Amino acid sequence: MDVLWIPISMTAGFMQAVRTAAQKSLNEHLSTMVTTYVRSLFGLPLMLVFLWVVMATGGEPWPSLSGIFLVHAFAAAMTQVIGTMLLIRLFTLRNFVVGTTLTKTDVMMTAIVGSALFSESITGVGWIAILLTMAGVILISVARMRSHAFGHAGGLVAALTSRSTRIGLATGFAFCLSYLFLREASLSLTSGGVLYRAAWTVVAVTTIQVVTLGVWLILRDPQGLIRMLAAWRLCSFVGVTSAVGSICWFTAMTIQNASYVKAVGQIETAFTLAISYLYFNERLNGSELLGIMVIVAGVLLFLL
Repeated sequence: MDVLWIPISMTAGFMQAVRTAAQKSLNEHLSTMVTTYVRSLFGLPLMLVFLWVVMATGGEPWPSLSGIFLVHAFAAAMTQVIGTMLLIRLFTLRNFVVGTTLTKTDVMMTAIVGSALFSESITGVGWIAILLTMAGVILISVARMRSHAFGHAGGLVAALTSRSTRIGLATGFAFCLSYLFLREASLSLTSGGVLYRAAWTVVAVTTIQVVTLGVWLILRDPQGLIRMLAAWRLCSFVGVTSAVGSICWFTAMTIQNASYVKAVGQIETAFTLAISYLYFNERLNGSELLGIMVIVAGVLLFLL
């Protein structure tokens, strides 16, 4: 278990990159709230299968879901919904690249907030690894900003002070809280192994999202739910990638600090660039290649 969380986190990062691209496409046809709901509704069945397999093969009893667990699970569910809504909102704004780049500050926010207010315990090497992965993302982001042709310093300043920047930072903070709350929820389960606790946490958090958002949408946007069902193929793809990603995130965060897991998850950025190069024949510049190497170096530090 010492290093198993690393490949699990990398898998989660990859699935998140794929899911986010699919959500962006889905948001062209559905509202932000309905697009947010898709990942929970269509992902829950696969998560329930995961829980059933874990229970059937592990021989563990049904857990005692304490008040502390339920409070943390509810907080994780709501902050994850808020973060997802804000991220999808970014798709519709100008300066999308800057805004989405700033969502990656969730790693540093998780480390700082987790150390101050939660049970995160970060070593000196851990801080260096977190900073390296952040530096890699920044290098790649600078290259993207240049290619986005802001044109001059004034254009870049305008981008950094834009609405998308504020939403990007708010997105990062919402996700930061969701990671910390879900880790606390998982750790509050006093029995069972890693997969047992991760399975119950991911199902509890997602069920809360399905129920609360479902009631809201039935009352406020029933037509959006009908349009969602009409796009069931793409919704199913988002649900499957979301479920696999969530299971991996929750499992990794049950094993290791949330800030460490998200730092390794920054490899998502490298996966996105690799897909662009291999499948879309887009060239990578020097800053992007250097950024990938720095992210990989940060990930390798966690092996020490």
